[in-house]
Amino acid sequence: MSDAPPQLSHPDKVLYPEAGLTKADLWHYLERVADRMLPHVAGRPLTLVRYNRGVDGDGFVQKNLPASAPAWLPRHVEWTPSSSRSVAYALAEKADDLRWMANQNALELHEMLVTADRDDRPDLLVFDLDPGEGSVTAPVAAHRLREVLDELGLVAAVKTSGKRGLHLVVPIERRYDFPTARGFGLGVARACADRHPDDLTVAMRKADRGDRLLLDWSRNGQAQTMVAPWSPRATPTGTVSMPITWDEVGDDLDPAAFTLTTALDRPDAWATLPAPQPLERAIAALQRAGYDLADEHARGGGPAGAGRRPRPDPA
Repeated sequence: MSDAPPQLSHPDKVLYPEAGLTKADLWHYLERVADRMLPHVAGRPLTLVRYNRGVDGDGFVQKNLPASAPAWLPRHVEWTPSSSRSVAYALAEKADDLRWMANQNALELHEMLVTADRDDRPDLLVFDLDPGEGSVTAPVAAHRLREVLDELGLVAAVKTSGKRGLHLVVPIERRYDFPTARGFGLGVARACADRHPDDLTVAMRKADRGDRLLLDWSRNGQAQTMVAPWSPRATPTGTVSMPITWDEVGDDLDPAAFTLTTALDRPDAWATLPAPQPLERAIAALQRAGYDLADEHARGGGPAGAGRRPRPDPA
């Protein structure tokens, strides 16, 4: 374990051959984006996806920091019952932390939906819109899901996934456990899919989806992550997960336009996010509509609407 500040090694190593982007480009991008990125990732345990030979080589997921990680790098140690060991997750609190990750060839940073000081209470909900083979697009699905959230009194921010999809992110008050958050996310996704059953689904198994777009609610579980806003992605062109405004969410949206070289040429769409929101009224509204908010799909997906109970006859 070293106390030395981060140094850029092998700056000319090509990490994105198609785009001609090097390790130095990654380093300088994370350096420049720090002021925008750190407010969103600070305090959140991070999983790094590293590509030591660039995007054309094999990557690997790193949750546990290596013994060589510098002593000054902040970390969050968490016991994982599934593997019966403690895992030291990296945290990013300052630009040097991001520089160190760049020097580790970390082409993706994935954040938990909790902060290290309260890792049993999520403060974000996320819906990952994963396009299928059908005609409905991620922007169309995003507006349909936003309509449901609006009716429930919840405000969502939106960003690209850095690939084909979109992420809707809802800041919530840090009072709810993971089963509550995950079950609620499933209920919201079901309510939206039930309105558009030919186009949208909550089914996690690909065989059950057909060509419908998946409203992926499952990332709201414990230890789940989403790619961090502003994080690069391991794509040939060096795309990033870009915060955008709702006015930009249309059929002409091109997620591939946001790259390491273009991302900072635009205003910060997430300079101000919605305040953390309570869920009680939204939960009650879904239950009145007949949705069972138990996390029934933890063992696998089912058809949209599978968790809806018939409304009782009026008294």
